[in-house]
Amino acid sequence: MIADARQILKARFGYENFRLNQEAIVNSVLQRRDTFVLMPTGGGKSLCYQIPALMFDGLTIVISPLIALMKDQVDSLRLNGVSAAYLNSTLSYTEQSEIRRQLQGNKLKLLYLAPERLLRAEGSDFISFLKQLQVSLIAIDEAHCISEWGHDFRPEYRMLSKLKETFENVPVVALTATADQLTRKDILERLALHDPAVFVSSFNRPNIRYRVEPKRHSFDRLVQFLEERPNDSGIIYCLSRGGVEKLAEDLQALGYNTLPYHAGLDKDVRARHQELFLKDEVKIITATIAFGMGIDKSNVRFVVHMDLPKSVEGYYQETGRAGRDGLNSEALLFYSAGDVMKLRNFATVERNDAQTQVNLQKLDKMAKYGVINTCRRKYLLEYFDEEAPNNCGSCDVCLSKVDWFDGTVLAQKALSAVARLQERFGAGYVIEILRGSSSTKIREEHKSLSTYGIGADVSKEAWQQYIQELLTLGYLSKSEGMYPVLQLNERSYAVLRKQESVMLTKSRAVETTAVKAETAYEVDLFDRLKAVRRKLAEEENVPAYLILSDASLIELATYLPHGRDELRQISGLGDVKIERYGQAFQETVTTYCRLQKLSSRMGQKKVVVLRKARKEVTTETKEQTLLLYRQGKSLTDIARERDLTVSTIEGHLAYFVLQGTLRADAFVDEPKMARIREVLERMGRSPLGPVKEALGDNVSYGEIKIVIAHVEREQAA
Repeated sequence: MIADARQILKARFGYENFRLNQEAIVNSVLQRRDTFVLMPTGGGKSLCYQIPALMFDGLTIVISPLIALMKDQVDSLRLNGVSAAYLNSTLSYTEQSEIRRQLQGNKLKLLYLAPERLLRAEGSDFISFLKQLQVSLIAIDEAHCISEWGHDFRPEYRMLSKLKETFENVPVVALTATADQLTRKDILERLALHDPAVFVSSFNRPNIRYRVEPKRHSFDRLVQFLEERPNDSGIIYCLSRGGVEKLAEDLQALGYNTLPYHAGLDKDVRARHQELFLKDEVKIITATIAFGMGIDKSNVRFVVHMDLPKSVEGYYQETGRAGRDGLNSEALLFYSAGDVMKLRNFATVERNDAQTQVNLQKLDKMAKYGVINTCRRKYLLEYFDEEAPNNCGSCDVCLSKVDWFDGTVLAQKALSAVARLQERFGAGYVIEILRGSSSTKIREEHKSLSTYGIGADVSKEAWQQYIQELLTLGYLSKSEGMYPVLQLNERSYAVLRKQESVMLTKSRAVETTAVKAETAYEVDLFDRLKAVRRKLAEEENVPAYLILSDASLIELATYLPHGRDELRQISGLGDVKIERYGQAFQETVTTYCRLQKLSSRMGQKKVVVLRKARKEVTTETKEQTLLLYRQGKSLTDIARERDLTVSTIEGHLAYFVLQGTLRADAFVDEPKMARIREVLERMGRSPLGPVKEALGDNVSYGEIKIVIAHVEREQAA
């Protein structure tokens, strides 16, 4: 069955290989097993149910929250020769009746529905209608919407648990791009999935570069950012509708091709603005978070947040709308402590203290992301329980050159102020005391404290930075709740007793140039191919990226395929698209090559793939670890001697298990190995965090890595 799935992947969708956990997920669904899929935006979730839908007899029902998502998915499927349709409020009665006739005639493979379709008064009648059909699979997209702990809770999703009761023997696949542990658990319980296979893919989006800048002069910085990317498409998020409108007007006044999008606009206006953006007739959308959910536009090169998002999940999903085609893209956030205070006021849920507390915790973690001095990618990945290296090499922190200074005295002043205030006040009040503020909110008894005015020579903004650094570095703690207060800890007392010094940031120089394409391609040819794509898209009345992604056009402009056989080696060109559009793209490539006296470079494409594979061979650093291990040294000793983490050393040794150089049973006994294997088979190739949680404290991350390597070697044998 998997062989047939691979054939469909290539013939229908134009891809040689599955990505991430796609193959294991497809296999689980083909076994008619309930399946939960957590996969990052742009990871290819839709293929996980679209391919089984084409292999099953009968109909696949897809529950999707937004009309735009349905249309995108259906248009894309139709361009690949798949019979699909959607039922929603945009269709006339006649159009809906026609789709019903197609369903009764078994003419459709996939039907997209909004959950509201099943909630209306006639919902029971519609479910009865569906029960008359041969339903083979139910896919619930954006499944986090069912959870109150998710960042986009929708009450109408709650009734979807009834689908399992109604279609008892039909497998259900639930999919989402963002869900922490609490949300995942809630999804599985709410949907009443039966013994589900759980797949958690890596959250890493290596093609996205993350940056955070202070919110001061943010509009000027935004304009500078846009000037460096004159031809790129992007989304700029604002917290309020007014902010969206104002920003769009200001950018338009400077000549930028931009339009606003928010829930307060007329429905037809919103739809028009979205369509213009999807078809590249508008380059930039300024929007509230109402925009973008489920939008498959693949060539978004940047996402900017002018205001702080409410949660890491929301931020991750919104930034994930950049670079869906795999090309280099950017995520820029303008951070302000004022935004944190503003969002705290929106976090309260009336008569629901538990959810209020969760909202505040999520906001605190989002706020911390804005002020950390460690790798931002690592912070995001670890939020989703995925291990990550300390330096990703492509976020502003990892690209920074930092000048440090001895800030011990400043730290002692701040910590003393917290102590004198008996750990009962937040950062803002502490800073007012340090600066000797004459504000009326300062209590009279506090003006006589020895720390009152002790830091008057330091600006308010600088104190905000230093206090955030002390929190990040662990020299200060902060309570939870609506009004968190600063608190001392063991490290605080060590600094106050002059037992530990503190290094603070003096300045940071960050590489701020726009990201560049990794592949050298024929730029003029790429522009000509885009023109061909635009013409084809106009004829089909669909967004250009649905015809072919920028990544596929870059492959064409790089490797210059001649003839259909070579054209089939370009990602995204399946048999149906080659039949429909192959000649137009091929003629453009061959004409350009004839004029420039160029020949096909498809042979180089294979060389590039092989060169990338060879990068995975044994490295010198792994060999050094192996040598020390064979000398009888423990993992802890090796890590200390090499100035690496034990986790990194375990990864090196797991590599040699994979290569067959070391045996897995030298590290893990048979009963424990069997237990780890059982969890891996049940959960799929998840990040280590969820697997470790399922196994408990008596199994280490290193043992899990060893067993994964052992299993992969068995499968490759």
